[in-house]
Amino acid sequence: MDYRRKKYNRERRTEEKKGFRKAPINKTEQIVKKGTRISGFPDAIFLRNKYQTELDNAHASVVNMVHFCEEDNRKLKEAFNKAESLKRNIQAHETERERSYDSLGNLLNKETDFEKGMWKNTLDKNKVKSITVKQKFKDTDIDEIRYDAMNDYLRQYPEYTSKSTFKTILFDIRYKEKEIREEKSNFNKSVSEYNYLLSNVEKSLRKAEDKIVAYHKVLDEGQKKLGECKYINSIFYRMTTEENKAKVTLDTLRHRMEQFTHTLDIIKSEFANAQRRLFEEMKYE
Repeated sequence: MDYRRKKYNRERRTEEKKGFRKAPINKTEQIVKKGTRISGFPDAIFLRNKYQTELDNAHASVVNMVHFCEEDNRKLKEAFNKAESLKRNIQAHETERERSYDSLGNLLNKETDFEKGMWKNTLDKNKVKSITVKQKFKDTDIDEIRYDAMNDYLRQYPEYTSKSTFKTILFDIRYKEKEIREEKSNFNKSVSEYNYLLSNVEKSLRKAEDKIVAYHKVLDEGQKKLGECKYINSIFYRMTTEENKAKVTLDTLRHRMEQFTHTLDIIKSEFANAQRRLFEEMKYE
């Protein structure tokens, strides 16, 4: 079990302690078996108790699973928003770094023959390996070559880097590149978490759907068995009170399965949208 699974299970246990409590099982009220065997009433009560217990347990499983789907879906949205926020931060840092490089280029052009010399040679050769973060958003390949040219020029003429004006700009550039590397690292972690949750929500949805199918299977089987029993097909059943009839009828009124099915449909729709919102991890040096 990897660390994400352990973290996920730990968070679920914490959620249960803080708020939601799992729906209990085996809490069905049992009807006391009364009546003569010749009427078939005790057998009908036995079948009712058996299938009502199974049905209530199946309902509890649905309630718990749909709740976990809601929680997983909420975490998925939070992970997406976090990744989007980090992405915007990276874009902002890259824009600021671009401005700093523009300032550096203007300063080089003002004090040297950079544009006529080094920039032209670098473009012709186009063999300088980039020392900056590979861009994904705004910088073009020409921007990267230009940055390489300026850094290469300053390495050949280090006397310029000792000037305060150059020092300030170079410090800003290095600081922004450090911020970009850190934010891209955080972004990649966030993307990894998002993809993990995406897979987890899909599994939870399948489990919830299976539990709903299981609930209806128990309900159908129980109703069929009770409908075939001796008592319900006898004159005793037709002549008895509504209260006694209810004692041999499966109660689904409190289960509100339509509500949970509708909630699950909403989560499935949101999940389908989440599947289309994929992130690409960023390379950084």
